[in-house]
Amino acid sequence: MSPKQLFLTLLILCLLVPVIRAQNQDPDRLMVCMLADPQLIMVPETPRYVELAMNDLSELDHNFVAVLGDLAQNSSHFYKDYKEFVMEKTDKPLYSLAGNGDVGAGLDAYKEATGLPLYYSFNRRGIRFIFLSTVQFTGEFNHICHLGYEQTVWLREELKSDTLSTTIIFSHPPIFETTYHSEERDHLAAPGSMYMSESLELREMFQLYPNVKIFAHGHLHYTYGTKDDFGRGGYFVEKGLLHISVGGTANNKGSSFLFLEKDKITVRVRDHEHKRWMDDYEYNWSGPTTLTNETALDPDSVWSGINRQIHKH
Repeated sequence: MSPKQLFLTLLILCLLVPVIRAQNQDPDRLMVCMLADPQLIMVPETPRYVELAMNDLSELDHNFVAVLGDLAQNSSHFYKDYKEFVMEKTDKPLYSLAGNGDVGAGLDAYKEATGLPLYYSFNRRGIRFIFLSTVQFTGEFNHICHLGYEQTVWLREELKSDTLSTTIIFSHPPIFETTYHSEERDHLAAPGSMYMSESLELREMFQLYPNVKIFAHGHLHYTYGTKDDFGRGGYFVEKGLLHISVGGTANNKGSSFLFLEKDKITVRVRDHEHKRWMDDYEYNWSGPTTLTNETALDPDSVWSGINRQIHKH
């Protein structure tokens, strides 16, 4: 084969691969795996638990993975483990945000390891996804998470820029007094208070934008099905906005999946160790979404307000 023929063959293959991938996707729904707190290495068993999750995930149909913070446990050294146990174990697009554990590990190290900025948004098939990172922590046990002034201003402008697209927001901490143990707890034993410092501001902000449908978070290492003393569990609905608490991968709590369709959003919970869906914890949100049926060349996602394209891992 001549060099010219080889070049043309490679060019054709590069053009066909996105089409083949798109044809294999379900045209009627968008599937997102939400992993929270892989937190390498929180306890000695954590690598095995993360491996269980990633092995199970490799056999499940989904469009991309969203990791909801605490990739590393307070040391930049552990990002090599995150790359080995998570990044190198999936052939799907992988996105993430920083949690308080990543603040402890160093946010520059986080950005270098993931190749991602701290906060960003992208649109996929008519659905907007927003990723928010923790940039500081306070509290008796360092578990109150902060977005900071710049990120909060950015979020306000981002929400204002699109008031129509169905919007999913990913965060590490929950909003104060929504899901399980999101209340003030610093007067109790560790881990103490675990919520977002800017909760009140975000609550008021979300009320202005009814296209914001889901706020999903990690941080609490939630055990699916449990409720706190106030009756709060893994789901909380406030004025049409569904809050979701996702279990911690680091201690084998399972994870949550979003199935977005044109007329509903379904949340399903996965037990990775036994490779089964935990149907008792499924949640169905009914209502129209802005999902589109793009099945051919899906345009590359673009950072909101940043002149560069998202590179898929």
